[in-house]
Amino acid sequence: MDQLTPTGSPDLVDARRGLVARAAFTSDEIFRQEMAQIFDRVWGFVAHESEIPNPGDYVVRRLGSAEVIVVRDATGARVLLNSCKHRGAKLCRADSGTARNFVCPYHGWSYERDGTLITTTFDRHLPADLARSELNLVVAPRVEIFCGLIFACWNRDVAPLDDYLNDFGWYLKAFLARTPGGMEVLAPPHRWRTKSNWKVGALNFIGDSQHILTTHTGPLTLDPVRAAQKGFTKPGERSFQLVTDNGHGATITYLAEGMPEEAYRTHPAALRPLYEALLAPAQLGVLDRLRVAVGTIFPNLSFIEAQCGPAEKAIILRIWQPISGTEMEVLSWVLAEREADADYKSRVLRNGFRNFGAAGVFEQDDLELWAAATQASDNPIAAAYPYSFHTALPYMDKPDPYHDLPGRAYRPSDTEVAQLAFMMHWQQMMTRDASHD
Repeated sequence: MDQLTPTGSPDLVDARRGLVARAAFTSDEIFRQEMAQIFDRVWGFVAHESEIPNPGDYVVRRLGSAEVIVVRDATGARVLLNSCKHRGAKLCRADSGTARNFVCPYHGWSYERDGTLITTTFDRHLPADLARSELNLVVAPRVEIFCGLIFACWNRDVAPLDDYLNDFGWYLKAFLARTPGGMEVLAPPHRWRTKSNWKVGALNFIGDSQHILTTHTGPLTLDPVRAAQKGFTKPGERSFQLVTDNGHGATITYLAEGMPEEAYRTHPAALRPLYEALLAPAQLGVLDRLRVAVGTIFPNLSFIEAQCGPAEKAIILRIWQPISGTEMEVLSWVLAEREADADYKSRVLRNGFRNFGAAGVFEQDDLELWAAATQASDNPIAAAYPYSFHTALPYMDKPDPYHDLPGRAYRPSDTEVAQLAFMMHWQQMMTRDASHD
């Protein structure tokens, strides 16, 4: 396979043969092209609205290649470039907080929460004919909220968020907007860096069922009774991989038949009436007897809903933030329904971070192998041998014709279909002419 050329990357993904060049997961040149072709031009998740509930509340995140302030102002969520218009200093150096306005620590330029300049402190020296609006902070031109998820985009002409999510939004509502109050973040996100490409995480969460029994042998032995039961090591027949337009996908697995009835209670009884009042019957069906659901919204927002125990779920949001071709920063949140009681939220938070936090029992398994795979792939000898996605090939052109829910379903659920579909869309984005967005 050819390495990336200045004019594009036509040979990085060979979908017909089920191959992806290792350079897609190691090259800094490809990383720079990704930032320009993808991250600075498509919708990106920046925060959950429960993180900034009151006017003046803010968090500092990244939108594409730039650091931003996500702040609640009088009209809703606003996304501002975290850089003063004077000499570029960071306005907010804390990860989160509450601000009446933003004051630059360098020369004292002050801004309203919506980015409007208040004063330079030396206004008397400004040219009389200067339009002050030119000195306002840079504002992301597009901000929209879906199921409590705040998305933004630097591309003014990007399609509406509903259109971008399309069929995938139907499933997001079942997982993230199934009660009138919606979900809330239970604690600030865990953050850590790992020597691995961001796409490794995105692919893992879109559905890598093949790694579970080998990579996660340790965590499974921590709970040997549940792990040994049929259904916790073998997915039920209803399980499927989901592929939708725009690169989104998921793997949704169900508990097998023959388990104790208590194992099938996947949510608190008190919340069930709220689910039934808000969701369509088909969406309720997606949740019934669910073992685990993992998914990725292209490019780098993932989620997992995993069963912690009878009638308890840990719901995780995860961002894979690119740092270079071989490094990413991970942000991980735990969420629960606002209407859930305090004890339930406490158990969900503890379980979510214990399993999927920075030191989580599952997380440590993955991070060690992801970093080792990246190191082993980042050399000229290994680069000549592309990664294999061959187990997708027998199924790629055979979606389930009887699937009556949104998107395209593929069975069995333990192939690489969703992963290869993600990489095919990534390739399409990398080679597109951005001038025609």
